[in-house]
Amino acid sequence: MLLKQQRELVQTGVVTEAQLSEALESPEAKKSGLLFALLQTPGVDEKVLLQTLARTYKVPYLDLSNFKPDPKLLDVCSEALCLEYGFVPIDSHDGNLVIAMGDPLNYTALDALRFKLGRQIRPIFARPDLIQRKVREYYQGEESFDAAMSELEGGGGGFDVEAVSHEQETANLDELRKGAEDSPIIKLVNGVVVKALKSGSSDIHIEPGEQHSVVRLRVDGRLRPSLKFPSNVHSLVASRIKIMAKLDISNTRTPQDGRARVRMWDKNYDMRISTLPAMYGEKVVIRILDKSGLSLKLEALGFEKTADARVRECITRPTGAVLVTGPTGSGKTTTLYSFLHHINDPETNMITVEDPVEFQIKGINQVQINPKAGMTFAAALRSILRQDPDVVMVGEIRDEETAEIALHAAQTGHLVLSTLHTNDAPSTVTRLREMGIDSTLLASSLNLIVAQRLVRRLCPSCKVEDELDAETIERFDVPEGVTLYKPKGCERCMNVGYRGRIGVHEVLYINDRLREMVARSVSDRDLLLAAREEGMFTLFEDGFAKALKGLTSLKEVLRMATPPEDFHLRDRLDEEGNLLSLGGSLRRREQERRQVSQSTGERTILVVDDSSSVRQVVKFVLAAEGFQILQAEDGQQAWDMIQRTKPDMVISDFDMPNMSGPELIQRIRQQGAFNDMPVMLLTSHKEEEAEVLGLETGADDYIGKPVEPLKLQARVKKMLAMYDRIRVASQGDLNG
Repeated sequence: MLLKQQRELVQTGVVTEAQLSEALESPEAKKSGLLFALLQTPGVDEKVLLQTLARTYKVPYLDLSNFKPDPKLLDVCSEALCLEYGFVPIDSHDGNLVIAMGDPLNYTALDALRFKLGRQIRPIFARPDLIQRKVREYYQGEESFDAAMSELEGGGGGFDVEAVSHEQETANLDELRKGAEDSPIIKLVNGVVVKALKSGSSDIHIEPGEQHSVVRLRVDGRLRPSLKFPSNVHSLVASRIKIMAKLDISNTRTPQDGRARVRMWDKNYDMRISTLPAMYGEKVVIRILDKSGLSLKLEALGFEKTADARVRECITRPTGAVLVTGPTGSGKTTTLYSFLHHINDPETNMITVEDPVEFQIKGINQVQINPKAGMTFAAALRSILRQDPDVVMVGEIRDEETAEIALHAAQTGHLVLSTLHTNDAPSTVTRLREMGIDSTLLASSLNLIVAQRLVRRLCPSCKVEDELDAETIERFDVPEGVTLYKPKGCERCMNVGYRGRIGVHEVLYINDRLREMVARSVSDRDLLLAAREEGMFTLFEDGFAKALKGLTSLKEVLRMATPPEDFHLRDRLDEEGNLLSLGGSLRRREQERRQVSQSTGERTILVVDDSSSVRQVVKFVLAAEGFQILQAEDGQQAWDMIQRTKPDMVISDFDMPNMSGPELIQRIRQQGAFNDMPVMLLTSHKEEEAEVLGLETGADDYIGKPVEPLKLQARVKKMLAMYDRIRVASQGDLNG
């Protein structure tokens, strides 16, 4: 776009100086041009922009959205020519050819077209990105595909297809190869691949049946039936795909894996091909890897604010392990590549070992494993550690040997990134323990665990408000004024209502509290609760937060994750309507409780005892005096509560599981923040040694069981009054 057009857009108020500057500095402007960048800039009216440019160019503007050209014109202009010069043929009369271009002032292109086509060219203006899409649509349409299907179903094409029964012991390889390379089979396979690429599919499933074989395409994570073809040509289709991947077409009894690459629309697509013998033939799955659509920016991953800060901190540490977990196809590799891209610099030696190497990243040494040659993950990792690496990425931890080497490397001056297959972040620790990894090794090496899923993104062009039913409102305690959205469907999203996918994450940040719990081999449930109290969103909570922002639907979130039992939306929203973590919600509740306590003078006492009956008796006795009572069933739970909710006093039993009373008191006294908190031991131990031990570890008082109500009330009030006097005296000394 020339400076003249830029000035006119600003002078007419179509865009502002700020919007123009933003577009000029964006990566889209360098890659695809200024017009494309302006169309992506927030606040720019696309329709007004395009019509204003058309007036500036002094040519008509044509919206190509619903335009279909005359097929005869497509014969005149080849696909390669249209892509090279960026135009679509629109009309022809009196020897003149009307074409739609994104830059109708490109006189070099117009002169070249006049020479190559031997006609006068009349340009009109159209969206450049729409031109490219329409070229693909017009020239990679269904005609050749339909022709191939009709030839197969009608037995045409100049050859006879002989059905190969799955019961036959052998097949004639020459006939199989010849049939696989015949025109209708090639057209069918090419048509399936083109259809998948046009729809943005990630996988192609070709499934054999008794009468028909079925092709299904995975779009945005969901399989959609695409077409059927006669089962008697399934072996030829499978053989054609095997030939593309250089697999053994004679082997139909064992699974095979291969790779192929296709180039279309000036882009390379890698395909990972897998075959699996089934009842009526070989099932073929093709995984499509589009390198051009890969964004390696951390911002594109969609982490929640706190999680994003924690991820950035952990991947820039010099040592430790960062693990990404989730099922196949959940985007784990893309996430790891994004981490590597973020920390990649010339001063860092980064080596990856993968199976397979999906995308090549400049500046990183990537190693492909080869089990047949003895190059396993463990063997490669041993060699890599002798290559003086700073950062090591292991494609997947599959066994104890690989896990042990990787985690030892994380302890000895290396940052290790890897993936694992688990349901959520806390269960990753259990999975590694089951592999045989010691809990102390896990505690000292793990820095971060990211569990990940992909959910479909609502189409921004057609999403509508979701009217929640009474059952959903009650189940999640949804307050009034909360707006969620659901899919509707339009042309832009192929009437599905979703377009693209976004990540949903569970980021378990291993701080000192969680590191200690990992070392003690606590259960997944306890680790999950502690992580949530420390600010972690579960997969469901992160998905719900994105649903509140209108990025996805509640139905899609529920398809992907199970809500926690304690989830109540009413208690979890902040003033701006954003979702709080469980820890944030608890801190807000504690702050409100403290404000009430300060205004009413009410005191909070934490009662710690593994006997619920003792806790209830103490609660009854002290509540009668106006105290608010919190309860914990062991020392570890009490310590977690004290850190989160500082009570005015602690009354603890002596002998308890996980952490005893004296151990709890010792830990409290080691923290200066709790110096003004009185602690009392309430126990059935009568011996002098136990009382001395309790007092020496820092207890302020020692009282025996069974509970004597009046004595307990008096001792509690006396101790709180004594601490109040000390606090007042200390304030006086400071003021003096």
